Amino acid sequence: MVAKKKPGNHRNLSEVAKDVLQDMRADFTAKGLGASALRRHYVGLSIELLRQKYCEGAGATQVDFDLALKELEDGLFVGTGPMVPFPNRPGIGVFVLSLFSKREYAYLTEAGYRAADQMERQFPRSSPVRVHISGGTFHQSQIGIGEQVTQVQKVDIENDAEVIERITRLFVATGAPADETAKAEIGRMVGAAQQGDLKEARPIFQKLFGLASESVKQVAWGILIAIITKASGM
Repeated sequence: MVAKKKPGNHRNLSEVAKDVLQDMRADFTAKGLGASALRRHYVGLSIELLRQKYCEGAGATQVDFDLALKELEDGLFVGTGPMVPFPNRPGIGVFVLSLFSKREYAYLTEAGYRAADQMERQFPRSSPVRVHISGGTFHQSQIGIGEQVTQVQKVDIENDAEVIERITRLFVATGAPADETAKAEIGRMVGAAQQGDLKEARPIFQKLFGLASESVKQVAWGILIAIITKASGM
């Protein structure tokens, strides 16, 4: 009999892995899911959108993110899906009866939820550049912009005017004027995000916020990722 593997120790996780785990807990809570969902392998956060957030918005490398996700999987804190049958080719003499993950999304396990809950209780998220996606609302802790401290508590990502106004304020914080051209680009970027079109939104974001500070860049990108996540149904 093969011994059942035990979950790892969340205290040994890297900082990126801890942040991803807490993002997933925030998403789980925002969806209003119960404990049974942790055992049924619910549809969690898009792995691609998480990768975009951490690699382009938070300054992590592709390797950092991939290793962080591997840490969480190896520690039994998260799983990935959907699970699909192994693609056996017709005519092959050996038939493989197995399932594998397409790795389109990641979901919390019971151990992952408990670990994220313990981390939140012990070390509440107060870093100036940490964000998380939470259903139809983008939440952000206190961030510093220049000599001022801006408190961004919530952004209703379903309110076009509010989203555009908040992103415009962040754009102005980069030192660039919010002229008619910039406003039009911001509107186009937000419109693309609402359609779930990451490929169109990303280059506009890079053009507008390429020279912004990391704190400003991460908040603006976090809002866009939250919009794209919701538009994608994840």
